[in-house]
Amino acid sequence: MNRRHHPVIRVLHWAVALMVLAALIMSTFVMSRMPDSDPEKLTASMRHMAVGLLICVGTLARLFYRRRTKRLPALSSGMAWADVLAAIVHRSLDILVLTMVVSGIAMALMSGLPRILLEGGAFPGEITGLSAFTIHATVAMVLAGVLALHIGGALFHQFILRDGLIGRMGFALPALRQRVGARLRRAVRMG
Repeated sequence: MNRRHHPVIRVLHWAVALMVLAALIMSTFVMSRMPDSDPEKLTASMRHMAVGLLICVGTLARLFYRRRTKRLPALSSGMAWADVLAAIVHRSLDILVLTMVVSGIAMALMSGLPRILLEGGAFPGEITGLSAFTIHATVAMVLAGVLALHIGGALFHQFILRDGLIGRMGFALPALRQRVGARLRRAVRMG
């Protein structure tokens, strides 16, 4: 029996996870601290939007691919309420991420950001007053909380239950190290 998710699912999972963390960090610790008059804010917004679009593509690809590959059975925590919560968290992550993308696109369109990027201009100062901004910011906070639950649950499985849950989404690093080490040793002997 296969004990790991399909390699494409694993790559997409970690790529999207890293990009989501990057987008949350960019918006929370970089963009929110910049005054709207700072020309760098427009550049930071472009980076944030580019990462958001990559997150959208990665999430949709993962959802598409997940439907076409065999899923591993869920690992039980031994607590019915925690298993239900885990299922809710997994479904919520995709919904929240896609809501972030849609509200981000809406915010950009409502503020005229695409026109500003094409024609030049300053960052739109009225962006924080938009309903799409409120949705985007609120969902970002909820997403951060749900991510914390997801990470906490994975760590609980890995270190308390010791059921190898993280390995199902991981990569065979010891085997990779052995192959790379063997190739390096051969290269050294030949050189």
